[in-house]
Amino acid sequence: MIPDMNVTLDAQQALDMGDGFLAQEQPLPVNSSPLEQPSASSTPHPTNKTPSSSIPGTSTFSLHPSPSSSSGSSRKRKSSPEDEDSNVALKRQRNTLAARKYRQKRLDRISELEDALAAMKDERDDMRLQLARREAEVDALREMLAKK
Repeated sequence: MIPDMNVTLDAQQALDMGDGFLAQEQPLPVNSSPLEQPSASSTPHPTNKTPSSSIPGTSTFSLHPSPSSSSGSSRKRKSSPEDEDSNVALKRQRNTLAARKYRQKRLDRISELEDALAAMKDERDDMRLQLARREAEVDALREMLAKK
């Protein structure tokens, strides 16, 4: 019966630490030994001084939140219709600007790709001309060798 009591107390203490307590824990480095404790500066949350939490890698929590942990302060207050309209207008304006920026960025990228394609085609054509000239030179040299 006593271990169940410890689990409940540990879970209550974890809940009292605030929302996101478990999500804030930093993973231990791979090369750390299990006996090492992380330094106080590397942990964003206060350390718990209970005997079961002093063992690294062990944590306990309850699936049933305590009644004292739920508070009404996390609810948003209803805003006036004018505030909602201004928020919607602001969101739409931001979305419009973001969409315009995205479209312009896409057009700029397409333009860059088209310029690169044109440069590659010019380079390809120049190389084809060089190849044709060198093939003609090779043919001329072969004819000169054949005449000797």
